[in-house]
Amino acid sequence: MILVTGATGHVGRAVVSSLVSSGHEVAALVRKREAGQGRLPRETALRVGDYEDASTLKAAFTGVDRLVLISSDGAADAVTRHHANAIAAATAAGVRHITFTSIVDIGENSPFYYAPAYRDAERRLAACGVPSTILRCGLYSDFILDTWLAPASGELVLPAGQGLVAPVSRDDVAAAVAAVATGAHTSRAVYTITGDRALGFNEIAACYGEATARPLRYHLCSLSEYLASASARLDEPWPQAFSSLCASIAEGRYGGVSRDFAMLTDRQPESFRDFLARATSAMPAEG
Repeated sequence: MILVTGATGHVGRAVVSSLVSSGHEVAALVRKREAGQGRLPRETALRVGDYEDASTLKAAFTGVDRLVLISSDGAADAVTRHHANAIAAATAAGVRHITFTSIVDIGENSPFYYAPAYRDAERRLAACGVPSTILRCGLYSDFILDTWLAPASGELVLPAGQGLVAPVSRDDVAAAVAAVATGAHTSRAVYTITGDRALGFNEIAACYGEATARPLRYHLCSLSEYLASASARLDEPWPQAFSSLCASIAEGRYGGVSRDFAMLTDRQPESFRDFLARATSAMPAEG
């Protein structure tokens, strides 16, 4: 039995679908049973549990051999608590292996808002006694499109300096997670999942302009300027999270390129250009 948390999110749903289609016995963790009905394959068993209630997690994880812990979201303190509760419950329930989706930047000196939360989760996994495999994921192509590119008009204004990123799509992350969750690739404790090329934001903006026929250029701003602009549009913690992410990118923490995805899946990751062509073709035309 493989149980997937975050099963109604994009990555979780894709992992569940991939595992079910390859014949595995799969359960999905949901907060409310109706949330999973109609959104997941009919063969998926639904387990109800809440990250804030460790007792419900232990009950949901009982009888599970392999847990796929898709990272939580929201305020950093809540994310830290959710991961801690899930790892403790998995240990108590006798889960035999945990696959966890982490991030590439968990450095002690990282400015990124979420780095301490993921660092804490990785340390808990190392200490819990349950064998685990960590996938440190690069910046999602989908995030770059939805959060920064699509809302931009003429200029992509970010405080990311000349930093590079190697974007990887959520679908590719899900494919890598599914490959590890089956137990076929657990000889290593950590894999790094990125796209196949590191891109600067000048090139990212140009790729978007080509895909949409709406020219876009990258404009470097200060962290304080970005934070003020984001704070006027977004609720916390997102202004702090996004501005500190840009600071991390500017420091070169997201520019690495790994070949682990190809090793796990026997194919190359989708290029950012191909991702944009696919994703923007489904976007409504302006006007």
